Amino acid sequence: MAEALYVLAYLGANIAFMPILVLLLPRRVAAMGVAGGTGHLLPLLVLVGGITASLANIAAGQISDRAMARRGNRRRAIAGGLACLFASYGVLAFAYRPSVLFLGVIGFQIAVNLLLGPIGPLIADYIADERKGNIAGFLNCGVPVANGSVAVIAWAAPVDGMTGFGVTMALVAACVLPLLALWPFGAPLKPHAVPMPARDASGSARLVLRNLALAWWARFLLQLGAAVLTNYLYPYIAFLMRGPMAITRLTADMAVGWLSLWAALAACCGAVAFGRLSDLLADRRSLMIGSALLAALALTSFAAAPGWWMLALAYALFHLAQAAFFAVEAAFVAEMITASPKKGRWLGYMNLANTLPAILITLLAMRASERGLLAGAMHLVLLVCACACILAAGLCFAMREQPGTGLYRRRITE
Repeated sequence: MAEALYVLAYLGANIAFMPILVLLLPRRVAAMGVAGGTGHLLPLLVLVGGITASLANIAAGQISDRAMARRGNRRRAIAGGLACLFASYGVLAFAYRPSVLFLGVIGFQIAVNLLLGPIGPLIADYIADERKGNIAGFLNCGVPVANGSVAVIAWAAPVDGMTGFGVTMALVAACVLPLLALWPFGAPLKPHAVPMPARDASGSARLVLRNLALAWWARFLLQLGAAVLTNYLYPYIAFLMRGPMAITRLTADMAVGWLSLWAALAACCGAVAFGRLSDLLADRRSLMIGSALLAALALTSFAAAPGWWMLALAYALFHLAQAAFFAVEAAFVAEMITASPKKGRWLGYMNLANTLPAILITLLAMRASERGLLAGAMHLVLLVCACACILAAGLCFAMREQPGTGLYRRRITE
């Protein structure tokens, strides 16, 4: 029951930002564009929001760590983040000028990370090592399911206005409030891992830091391909439909819709299956290597796809591999930091591997768009991202086992 509350709340945290970024913010910018002068507003908002999120998540994690040290739980930190989030929705709902919209986006990114910051460490606080992979798998279903919530909000609020923000607030509250009311915020688990005090020069502490650094760079490299396909799938599909893949029965909107549906289903299956398998095998490193190589294969196939069936299969396969990697890697990281009193801060640093690729890709895409190169050179960009996935697999191979952690406990005792 408690684990289900956690998964539901994490889903709510994803719903908190996904409809804003995918539907409500672009639609508001388009509505403002009718009056003229907002051609480059959306990419600038995405860029500013990404930079803000990168810094806010670290600060939010540190705030939640202090709350944990002072009160023994993160309940008030989660409640405060939820309150700030609802306030930011109110600002965005009435933001019809670029300056107000910029302030609203900055406030929103701070608020959503004040919510995510204390929710994320709960997996390290309360979930046993032999269950971390299973729970991380369900947590990584949050993004694809939150993508599905966009359809619900679009149906409930088909035009720009306050209704869309209100429906989003209601969905988030329905997911997060049960955690605040019913979660057993007691003493955290006693860690099996070796502690990581800031000045500890022991080999075990250095090994943990080394593994975390390798995991950070591996996640960063995987996120490059994810950032490209998430933000620039539509223009690439529209470009293909003007060329040899043009078919009369399908529009670019329909094609992206079907691709997104299959990708969401594949991602959920990959995250849950690989997360559970990593618990059963007590070996997360091998699964991270395999899923990174699978992502490289999928990106290569997507870039070289001769037709729609191969394109759809490769796109779904990439999302399956990506979700599998992130689920297993999240469990790996959570296990590494179980002993640390600064779990929120560590997860904030790890979150930079999620936000920095999006910022980098946005800057490159803005430059390429000015020269009209983005869609035509997309297959080359995807091949570079495939090479990045292979490099990520190599980084995972370089990780070393830490005797005494739950990840390898079964192998040691048998």
